[in-house]
Amino acid sequence: MKDALEYYAVLEVNHLASLDEIKLKYRDLAKHWHPDSNHASDAMEHFQKLSVAYDVLKNDDTRLMYDLLSEIYDKSSFPDMKNLSILKDKNGYENPFVRVIRLRKIRGKIISFLDEEEKLVLSYEQAKTEVLTASLGNWLLGWWHILAFLKNLQAIIANVRNIGKNQSDNLLLLVHNGIAYHQENKDNQALSSLRQALQYADEYQTGLINRFIKELHPSASVRIPVWHSGVLKIRQLIVPFLLAMIICYPLARGMGLRQYMKKENAITYFQKVKFNNGEEMLDDVVVSKIFSIPVNIADPDKLYHLTEDRNIMYGPGEKFDVIAKGKQNQSVRITGFTPDKSWYRVMIDTGEMGFVPLKSLQKGLGKPVPYGSKITISAE
Repeated sequence: MKDALEYYAVLEVNHLASLDEIKLKYRDLAKHWHPDSNHASDAMEHFQKLSVAYDVLKNDDTRLMYDLLSEIYDKSSFPDMKNLSILKDKNGYENPFVRVIRLRKIRGKIISFLDEEEKLVLSYEQAKTEVLTASLGNWLLGWWHILAFLKNLQAIIANVRNIGKNQSDNLLLLVHNGIAYHQENKDNQALSSLRQALQYADEYQTGLINRFIKELHPSASVRIPVWHSGVLKIRQLIVPFLLAMIICYPLARGMGLRQYMKKENAITYFQKVKFNNGEEMLDDVVVSKIFSIPVNIADPDKLYHLTEDRNIMYGPGEKFDVIAKGKQNQSVRITGFTPDKSWYRVMIDTGEMGFVPLKSLQKGLGKPVPYGSKITISAE
């Protein structure tokens, strides 16, 4: 319970005093300090203070207004209660849906830098633009001095943390505007401001605000738009994230190129493979990871046949190009296999080699081998 202008102290009562207690106390003190009966040098001054305090506290409405303003202002900044001006947004417009946001801004120079914090009254849409602009300004204009760069890192952390905070700033803004709107008979706007102020109020302040809300007479229901603090925090990080990506991309690309060059130098048998769908890749599987079987056309033990009609592929996979279309029971010679033995390399009659899966092969001759076949000397 605060007493910014010491009205309760002057009347020697506490915040819970009833109106009757205040009137009785004022009567006694006024009689004591009245200049006609009290000839002390400060009697007139004290009597005037009593009159001013009593004029405010003798009425429930002005007393409630004073109690609320005492919670958000100290003696040096206390406004004229009868003529409160509405605190407007950054563009100079009245808007009950505003907040206070503090943004720290860094501007580097050649031999120095500026480090300042700006307090802004913003709507949510204005806040989205302002936090992004501040971040962009910091990261593009705050690099030109080594200390400014370090301060910039601190500023981005502070700005992210400030979003959704500033409890005292926002309480002052919203309570002040709630009272100011009411004085101008704009109770819809007053209700909007005061309902938002409840988010920043402690238990005692909440009681005062709710009492003030009960005195309002809005002409329509009020819907309070949501402030997405998380969105504003993310927008603070967009610029440094993009800059980090721009810096890291060439480095990552260079590292990847160096790794590829090492691979190219280490494997001299890599080859370019083109798939049916037009995709291309550098492939070393076909050559380097196939276990080869020496070709001996006189060896009948390596003769197999196809168990179905199927394509014979350029490599061990269905994505490779088709070398030939194999027929069921067509005889082939095994010349190699993949490490897992799921695909076998086979020689066909023309002497070309391709791949078929193990499930499509069976040991032994199938159809008779045609004359001139390259797979065996026993061709008819």
